[in-house]
Amino acid sequence: MYRRHTIMARLLFALFFSVSISMSFRFPEQSIGHLVTFFSIVFGFYLTAMSILYGSNFTKRLYKEEDPQKKTQTKLHTLTAYFKMSSFASICSIVLLLVAGMLELTKADSAQQPSCNALFSLGNFGVCWVDIFTSIAVGMLATNIFFMTLLFKIFFDAFVEEGRS
Repeated sequence: MYRRHTIMARLLFALFFSVSISMSFRFPEQSIGHLVTFFSIVFGFYLTAMSILYGSNFTKRLYKEEDPQKKTQTKLHTLTAYFKMSSFASICSIVLLLVAGMLELTKADSAQQPSCNALFSLGNFGVCWVDIFTSIAVGMLATNIFFMTLLFKIFFDAFVEEGRS
């Protein structure tokens, strides 16, 4: 992956993690199922896209071209790295959401949960494991959507190139 995209993904994760922690965000009760469905479909889309790109002229061209930003690999290797990272982000998001659902870490259930002992606190601001877990899930969701947009741009370029040939 390109360094700028790695930095942007980390910044997005940190931003959404921080905002989620500061707001003590909890997922709305029904949103977990919807998000799991959404990211499962996205993961299926990645698999389908790789299958479609498998024998295409676009893939053959990418394999022949050296990546100008990473001289040690071809553009196809770079695309593969993006697929790997996007797939990993999708699977992590799905797993985190499923665990959040199983642990009942939703907005409706948070009123029923006893207050937890803070893992660490700064003055009146305390953070417990539920807040950290939920914030990690929110950060992963944001980075997953970022990777999705990057891959969609590549898919559209491939679509146009295949149409020309």
